[in-house]
Amino acid sequence: MKNKLQRQIAFIIVFILLFSSISFANDVGIEGEVRSYLLGDFETGKILEGYNIDKPLEVASITKLMTYLVVMDEVSSGNISLDDLVYIDEEVASIRGSSFNLKEGEIFSVETLIESLLIVSANDSAVALAKHASGDTNNFVKMMNNKAKDLNLNATYYINPTGFPEEQGQNMMSTKDIFVLSKYIIEKYPQVLEITKMPCMDITDREFLNENTNPLLGEIYGVDGLKTGFTNKAGNCLVATANIVGSEDEKDLRFISITMGAKTMEKRKELSKTLLEHGISNYKNKRILNKDIPIDILKLSKGKKTEVDVYPSEDVYIIIKAGEDIYKDIQIDEEVKLPLKAGDQVGRVILYNDDEIIVEYPLEVREDVKKANFIIMIGRYLKQFIMFIWELIF
Repeated sequence: MKNKLQRQIAFIIVFILLFSSISFANDVGIEGEVRSYLLGDFETGKILEGYNIDKPLEVASITKLMTYLVVMDEVSSGNISLDDLVYIDEEVASIRGSSFNLKEGEIFSVETLIESLLIVSANDSAVALAKHASGDTNNFVKMMNNKAKDLNLNATYYINPTGFPEEQGQNMMSTKDIFVLSKYIIEKYPQVLEITKMPCMDITDREFLNENTNPLLGEIYGVDGLKTGFTNKAGNCLVATANIVGSEDEKDLRFISITMGAKTMEKRKELSKTLLEHGISNYKNKRILNKDIPIDILKLSKGKKTEVDVYPSEDVYIIIKAGEDIYKDIQIDEEVKLPLKAGDQVGRVILYNDDEIIVEYPLEVREDVKKANFIIMIGRYLKQFIMFIWELIF
C-alpha cells in the first residue's frame, strides 16, 4: 500500500513538472515545427525567446553572412575594393545550386557580386568573391573559420563559402552563433541592410530578374533583411531582421529572428512570421527613467538650499515583455558633502524585476548648492526654536 502511494505521488510530481515545462516551452508555439528558433534584440544582444539555440545545425546559405563579412573586412582593410572587376573563370561558372547564372568570361564588380550573394543567394558569386578576396576557396574558408574564432562562435565550422553540401558534410552553426554573427554584421556594416531590403535583383542587359529570397520582405512592415538558407539536412531557414519604430516614451526596437529547419518554404514563411510578430506584439523598448523628470528630493539641512531635485543621469530604456513589471530602488548617498555642483552624483537608482537586478544608474543634481553660512544657520535654528515654543503654548 505504501509503495503504491509513493508511485502515485511520484507520477503526480512528474506530470506537474512535465506540464509546466510544456507550457513554458510553448510560449511562442512553433517548437514542434522547427529545429531551433531565436528572437533577439539587436541593440543589447539580449535573447528574448529561444529554443534549442546552442546545438550546432546545418546552416545552408546562411553561411553567406560570414562570406559577406570576410569580404567586407577585406574591402575595409584596403586589400580589395567594391569597384574591383572580377573575371568569371570555369570553376565559378560550374558551381551548382542557387546562382547568379555566371558565365565563363563575364566580368562583374565586387559590389554587384555581393548584391547577388545576399539578394538571390548566389553560390557562384560566393565562390567568385572568395577567390578574389584570398586567391582560392581553401584560403577563404580558413579566413571564415578564423573570423568565427575571433567572434567566439564556438559552435561554428565552415567547409566552404556557399553552404552547399559536400561529401565531408555541411557548414555548421548554432542558432545562438548565427544571432551573434548577424548582430555583428549589422553593427559593423549597416549598409548591408540597403542590399538585403532590395525586393529583387534586376540586371537588364543579362535578362536576369530574380526576387529576393526573403519571404518576409513586404509582409511585415520594417523587415529589411537578412538571409535565407536551404539544404535537405538544414531544412528551410531564415534570419530576418526588422526595425520597429517606437511610439511616445518608446525607443525603436530592432529584432533579429531566426528559424531553422522548417519543412517547406511556405512553413518557413509562416513560422518566421509567427516568431517575429510574437516579438512585435509582446516586447517594447520603454523609457523607464526620464533624465528631465526628477526622481527624488535630496534634503540638505546644512545647505543654502535645503531641498534639491535629484535626476537620473540619462534616459533609460529597457526592453519589457507584456505583463512584466520594472521596480525602482532609489538609494541616496548617506553623506552628501557640500558644496554641490550641477552634475554631481548623489546616489543611484537600481532597476529590477521579479527575478533579478537589471541595471543601475547614477543620480545627480542639476544645480549648484552652496553650504549655508553661519548667519543662515542661526536663523534656521531660531525659526525652529520659535515654532517649537509656539506649538507648546498653543
